[in-house]
Amino acid sequence: MLPSLNTLKLPDTWQHQAVTLLREGTDVVVSAPTGAGKTYIFELLHQSRSIEGQAVYTVPTRALANDKYAEWKEAKWDVGIATGDVSENVGAPVVVATLETQLERLVRGEGPAMLVIDEYQMIADAARGSHYEAAIALAPPDTRLLLLSGSVANPDDIVAWLRRLGRSAEVVQTKERPVPLEEAPWESLPQRMSRHFEHFWPKFAASVMLADLAPLLIFSPRRKEAESIARRLAADLPHGESLELTHEQRAVCGKDLCALLEKRIAFHHSGLSYAARAGVIEPLAKAGQLRVIVATMGLSAGINFSVRSVHVAATTFHDGKSEHKLTPDELLQMYGRAGRRGLDEKGYVVTTKQSPTLMDARPARLHRGELLAWPIFLRVMKHASQTGENAFQEAERFAGRLYAKVPPLLGLEADAPEIMHAPKTEKALFGLEATQKQILNSKGEWERRSNTPLQRIPLGHAWLAGTEKIASALSIPGFVARFAHGIGRVGKIEKDRYGVEIPLGQPVEEEPGNVRPTKSLRKFLKLPRKVESIPLDEIEILHSPALAGALMEGQNGDAFPDVLPRLVSTVAKEGLVFAVFDLNEIEVPVYHDSHDRPLFQPRERTIVVKNDTGVQADDVANTATDRQPRPGSPIHAWRSLGLIDETGTPTRRGEIFSFFQGGEGLAIAAALEDEGYLVDELIAHMANLRSGTKFDLPVSCGSERLGASCRNTYGFINHPGYLENGLPLDYGEGAAELLDALLHPERADARDLRDGVAAGDLSRAYVEWLSLLRHITHAPAHPWRRWLSLQEAATSTLKQHNKTLRHLFHLDLPPLTNKQRHGKPKHYLMVKA
Repeated sequence: MLPSLNTLKLPDTWQHQAVTLLREGTDVVVSAPTGAGKTYIFELLHQSRSIEGQAVYTVPTRALANDKYAEWKEAKWDVGIATGDVSENVGAPVVVATLETQLERLVRGEGPAMLVIDEYQMIADAARGSHYEAAIALAPPDTRLLLLSGSVANPDDIVAWLRRLGRSAEVVQTKERPVPLEEAPWESLPQRMSRHFEHFWPKFAASVMLADLAPLLIFSPRRKEAESIARRLAADLPHGESLELTHEQRAVCGKDLCALLEKRIAFHHSGLSYAARAGVIEPLAKAGQLRVIVATMGLSAGINFSVRSVHVAATTFHDGKSEHKLTPDELLQMYGRAGRRGLDEKGYVVTTKQSPTLMDARPARLHRGELLAWPIFLRVMKHASQTGENAFQEAERFAGRLYAKVPPLLGLEADAPEIMHAPKTEKALFGLEATQKQILNSKGEWERRSNTPLQRIPLGHAWLAGTEKIASALSIPGFVARFAHGIGRVGKIEKDRYGVEIPLGQPVEEEPGNVRPTKSLRKFLKLPRKVESIPLDEIEILHSPALAGALMEGQNGDAFPDVLPRLVSTVAKEGLVFAVFDLNEIEVPVYHDSHDRPLFQPRERTIVVKNDTGVQADDVANTATDRQPRPGSPIHAWRSLGLIDETGTPTRRGEIFSFFQGGEGLAIAAALEDEGYLVDELIAHMANLRSGTKFDLPVSCGSERLGASCRNTYGFINHPGYLENGLPLDYGEGAAELLDALLHPERADARDLRDGVAAGDLSRAYVEWLSLLRHITHAPAHPWRRWLSLQEAATSTLKQHNKTLRHLFHLDLPPLTNKQRHGKPKHYLMVKA
């Protein structure tokens, strides 16, 4: 249960000050150490019914949202949750959410009565900072803001920004930790058991436990190291009181992890299934049942439990893409897990000579990241174009609302100084620019070729589109001549339709209905010399199929199937009798162009696409002039990617992109522009867009089509934050095939595909896919038929998968037993004399 809601507790002075300011209509920026009680400010407001309307409490991760939701639900609050993958009771008075789920309503100018942004230092985050910044800049004046953090050194700058936005805002600050932190050098801890261990980590943990500083949380750089440390500790440390697990807990954790948990030791990383992390390890850790937890550093912000002591094993870790060095404020977050309120008088940071110390941890000055929220800028520009405003001026006006003393440059500034560290759009690798396949259409124009399946129709209905003539295929003698093969000639069957005439021979007057065969016919039919004439009926009945087949020799077998030209008549002229073959009924594959004209074997070409980057922008005298945006600037990028036109109005591609929050919108827009890309296939392939992990599968991946479509449209190019080598940043090849194997275990290769794939990576890919589908379902409407089809398909797919999600990943988490919840195990080691 939530102590602050179930026990009588008087607020501290700073908490009372914050509540008073918020009641008076002032925005509040709270700066307080981890564990000081920042959330209690919001709880007081809710309890006292001081919030008239809905309050949305945003947190950085789904795990924290789930945790807070469960906590307040247990306290009998009417609370909802919105995290992308989960959306329940969103009309409740209180909604716990990830911030990105609230951007759409803020873009529309709608906001809750109160918006709480927990961990607002995320403004500096390289990937998501632009979302946090935009949310604050877009918040309506009547939405109260409560910003919470314990790792920002300059909260006054945030207040100055809010005031610049026309808001009333104040800082509320305290530096007192409820549980003070103290550094405990490992070398000074009891070492009397060191001689019993060969490896370092058991020596380390034993000293901590001998000093009665457990539970211990060790932050380790990588998954494998975290698992290795935990297994070594479980193998070498003396066994204490065993932890009894329920059948449900064993089912979600598996044999190996359960063996560690029974010894009250666990590892924690994103490769674990959600049920194991959130359903077993974290609840047991919160209840004080685990003596050592080894967690990866990347999850430090998402772990919502405290321990008695913390150790950070290294200062660098790999974030999945590159090596990342821990910053002082990240260390502060990690050390903030030490010290359990109500249980410990002090929290301890255990250090070694190689590890960072308590002095290395401190709040950081908050600066905005370099990334701009392109989709939100495009939404602002779309609104401007609809209301008759200047789109570029509105974009610049919005840039002026961002958290920066000098607004970020968009690219149209006259004589603007070059920014040393501004992100640059990298040129495409040589030969790998954006390309487009085109066909010559029925209007004699080059148009983009879609990958729609070809349809078979009678040749008489097909058209040819050439540079000289565009007409029905059988109305062009030169085309029909390709079937004559030297054994016949082009002949008119009726007006505007030609066929093939094959000379059979001279009519025999004394033998009506017979002909003396030509040399070519005699040779073709292999007639002996003694046969001087042959009946026409025999030719028509017995030999016409062979003659028709001769006309088809050398033709492309794929283009011309088994249907043969039809002998329609025999005619006498020029002293000969001719067999007339009509090509009308031959079925051929045709491509329907944008004018719905069926084209047979249209001319094709592949061109390099370079969009015009010029714009029509107002100068100092408010006169529209042609200008070129600065290369590498946002406006230059938007134009080169085809997201806006020369007036700044978003194109159809730009509008679709603006419905999303990252590069996945570019990929989806590119795929939708390919008319041949079936929406149902695209829905499945979108699992690649947010998986974040490239899965090396032993089979070819049909989902590669999505990546190919994106790269063909934009080229192998980098746009920081949106495209990397032509793909969205979180693109993970093979995720779609893995999910298909997961959902269809009966497939022969399903088990082979999933072997070696971490359950957490697979479940995360699945959850992110469903989250993207839900985002599409609730995205704005657009009249484009392809977009509407995508929204319908996303809605239908979600209905099918809601039950599957809970079944596959045990989202109905196993509860703790009373003994696990309330038991007080002894974690220190007792050494016999």
